[in-house]
Amino acid sequence: MTRYTVFLDRDGVINHDSDAYIKHPDEFHFIPKSPDAIALLNAAGFQVILITNQSAVGRGMISGRTLDAVFKKMTQGVEQAGGRIMDIFYCPHTQDQG
Repeated sequence: MTRYTVFLDRDGVINHDSDAYIKHPDEFHFIPKSPDAIALLNAAGFQVILITNQSAVGRGMISGRTLDAVFKKMTQGVEQAGGRIMDIFYCPHTQDQG
């Protein structure tokens, strides 16, 4: 089967966004049915890759280790729904860091 790739953002697409930033796994909450939607994309032959700005890292509000824990909670939730996120790419920089 030919594989296609869908690139998804995280905040506001997979989880509820927060003006205060997601700084801990407990603050990460899926948008209802978003894990199921990713599973449906996978079942239809699409691989899903996450791309996301995470300037909270560059702002010193969250460590890379804690961000990894947030990503782990997200990927586990997607896997429980029968889906898979193939890879995650994020930019930790603030706007003034270029």
